[in-house]
Amino acid sequence: MNFTNGLNESQKKAVLHNNNPLLVLAGAGSGKTRVLTLRIARLVHQKICKPQEILAVTFTNKAAGEMKDRISDTTTPKIADAMTLCTFHSLGVKILREDGEIIGLNKNFSIIDEHEKISIFKTIMRSTGIRGLQKEDPQKIATRISLAKNASLDPDQFKSDNPDQRKIARVYSSYNKILIKQQTVDFDDLLLLPLQILTRHPQILAKYQKKFKYISIDEFQDTNAVQMKIACMLAQPQNNLMVVGDDDQGIYSWRGAEIENIISFSSRYKNCTTVILDKNYRSTHQILAGAHAVVSKNRVRKLKEITAVRGTGDPIMHYKGDDEEDEAVWIAEKIADNHKHTSFKYSDHAILLRTNAMMRRYEEELRRKNIPYKVSGATSFFDRREIKDLLAYLRFLSNTNDELSLMRVLKVPHKGITPSTLEILDDFAALRKMSLWDAMIRHNELIKISDLQHGKIESFVSFCLKYQEFFSTGRLSSAVREMLNETGYLEHLKRASKDEKDPSRRMENIEEIVHGIEIYEQKFKRKKPTLSGYLQEIALVCSDNEDDDEQQKSGVVLMTLHKSKGLEFNVVFLANLDKDYIPSPRAVSEGNIDEERRLFYVGMTRAQKQLYLTYPGTKVYRGKNRTVTPCPFLNEIPQEYLDGKIGEKQDEEKIEFIENFFKEIKGKFSEKEHDVTEVQDKNS
Repeated sequence: MNFTNGLNESQKKAVLHNNNPLLVLAGAGSGKTRVLTLRIARLVHQKICKPQEILAVTFTNKAAGEMKDRISDTTTPKIADAMTLCTFHSLGVKILREDGEIIGLNKNFSIIDEHEKISIFKTIMRSTGIRGLQKEDPQKIATRISLAKNASLDPDQFKSDNPDQRKIARVYSSYNKILIKQQTVDFDDLLLLPLQILTRHPQILAKYQKKFKYISIDEFQDTNAVQMKIACMLAQPQNNLMVVGDDDQGIYSWRGAEIENIISFSSRYKNCTTVILDKNYRSTHQILAGAHAVVSKNRVRKLKEITAVRGTGDPIMHYKGDDEEDEAVWIAEKIADNHKHTSFKYSDHAILLRTNAMMRRYEEELRRKNIPYKVSGATSFFDRREIKDLLAYLRFLSNTNDELSLMRVLKVPHKGITPSTLEILDDFAALRKMSLWDAMIRHNELIKISDLQHGKIESFVSFCLKYQEFFSTGRLSSAVREMLNETGYLEHLKRASKDEKDPSRRMENIEEIVHGIEIYEQKFKRKKPTLSGYLQEIALVCSDNEDDDEQQKSGVVLMTLHKSKGLEFNVVFLANLDKDYIPSPRAVSEGNIDEERRLFYVGMTRAQKQLYLTYPGTKVYRGKNRTVTPCPFLNEIPQEYLDGKIGEKQDEEKIEFIENFFKEIKGKFSEKEHDVTEVQDKNS
């Protein structure tokens, strides 16, 4: 099989690389995923390594799934199944399920979400005796501790490195103790705890080093300190480590990503081979050259020149609205006009904004013109109240040390166990150093509890033991349906939703998750499906917060610049390019304007054929009209790639004449253009 057929020279060099470290600097739209997957397939096909010796890591379940599909198509599904193709967090779960007991973590540990995490912090801050801590924002403290974990700092190291932050250090220590007691972990622990295991237990590290002979990491510019350390440790001693990424698209420092990981990779490994994928198969020359001119202003970056394959294309267009409303109206009209008079459908368009909060006026204008649209990043299915209720039941029945889930289960619907009874049980558990669940099992030893309350506890314990047994049979969906009826939860949900406009939607959501469990059962019908396995899949999917592709295909997509990374659209509008929002004032004050410039570059390079840069001339601020200063990055785009000078209103009659001319030409040659595009896309 010829694995380099149709590849350019740089792509071939990366695919044919065998041993030692390999850095692939992949510019936007340069076909990096194809290169990564073809190399993996070739290593196995040519028997350089066995499928089970392959570890390929990326950052979302969707990307990992696409990687697996591509490798399956190139080899066979059986070969792809034998490989470990996953996210960093999924890899962490695998290590903790297999070896977590060495740090006191049982195999059925629970993974808490952000809401449950904040709930724990609130409890700690309320109960602590530290002066002034109760007034602090728990979200800010949670973020600070999350960044500490991503920097591979445990509570003791954090305290040592940050002597001026003793309050946070104490909260961090208390938080970790609660997680250990409840046999739960947060998403940061899925990285930090495996690193601690690999660092402190050489025999376990050696086991994984022997297992994974070839390691590939996609989107390497997004790795944090913990991920970098795990990758480097697992790759030793052969160091057959391939990393793929683009330092110009590093936009996640706020969640711990360190751009220095990719910048310094080649100097970390003296025998590293560096390959630059320098051909862009996505955007036209005008768009790509304009974007490159902006990002090249950054002080620290790998030098590379990316060439567009699609041809020259239209210049980058810009529009200065009279005000905020005029800008939104103009964009909506442009989209409607494109849909009516050109080959571009509604779904070919995307409106990209700096924040979610900016979307209202663009949504309103799209609605007024009956243009279908999808807001990417809306409330996740798994964040809905009824779904969180049901998952609490499942998490607790899987892990009875999960006291956060237990508290929710006791309330929905209420099991009749009073707060004073729970306080007695909690004191008993603390005295005997046991979980609250274990205290419930031994409730008959407590004489302070009334006979009525003993009966309520006994009923609840019997219920839980019954369904633990039921779930252990592998008939998960049947167990869930029966459990919902026995608890009276469905009736509770109807009562709780009676004042809503459409109470049936919550019932439909419950039915949808049961249907999802049925699909999971089908997926693992050859093996007995387990409740802990299902919950693991759900936890990892929730962490991505990805959107349904089918929904995105229905109309115009509105999303933030961060959310747009990895996507592409024929027509892109970068809207509300107001200096007060981009670069963000916080980034400017912290001296991190380079990342804002990279974010702007990411937005520009989402466009395949047409790019519009828009901003309002004036805006209403605190009840008064205020002149808008456009984003300074606009002035970094050379005039030769623009349709006019930034800040000047364009000649509307001239624009209309030019646009009508191009519409006529595009109408005649749209079929021919489509054929040419298909050929070019094979290289991407």
